Amino acid sequence: MNCDADAPVNWRSIKQQFPRPNALYTHWLMAPGSLTRKLQSISDGTFFVRVLSEGWAYHSVLPTSGLTQAGSGKLLMWSRKVLLGGHGENWVAAHSLIPVTTLRGANRQLIHLGNKPLGGFLFKQRGLSRGDTQICQCDDYWGRRSLFFLDKRSLLVAEFFLPDLIGRMQTTLTNGNGHVQQN
Repeated sequence: MNCDADAPVNWRSIKQQFPRPNALYTHWLMAPGSLTRKLQSISDGTFFVRVLSEGWAYHSVLPTSGLTQAGSGKLLMWSRKVLLGGHGENWVAAHSLIPVTTLRGANRQLIHLGNKPLGGFLFKQRGLSRGDTQICQCDDYWGRRSLFFLDKRSLLVAEFFLPDLIGRMQTTLTNGNGHVQQN
């Protein structure tokens, strides 16, 4: 899978996306709040974060990403790629890009998360706000990305929903009431 937060794919609002994802994907793509909490709630205590890569990198910044800086088209950022999952399955591939200017004060701990979920930190912050969610289809995966602001400092988070998660949800729905519940 070669999909990143700053991938030059067609990131769009759900209203602009065609073809649109099915109802199950839409449920996950547009879910408000913490994806970490949502995944933990279905993992029966088996939730995990597996770090694939993390470190400093210069990233080309596309105007649609929301990460901008006067002058250069590249920003020094902390780049972190992880897999989130449960029950021994990989459910979400996530990529976060955090500009060096965001990593001040308490935000510096973002480069020391290790196998802790980013959402576990973000959604505890009083100064957190979230921009509009954009979605895309990259390879065979649907993903979403959001620009978050911690006290007006930005970071970009992309999450791609993997087949094991969708398969687990389809099985749950087949064995349950047959409807995706909206939270």
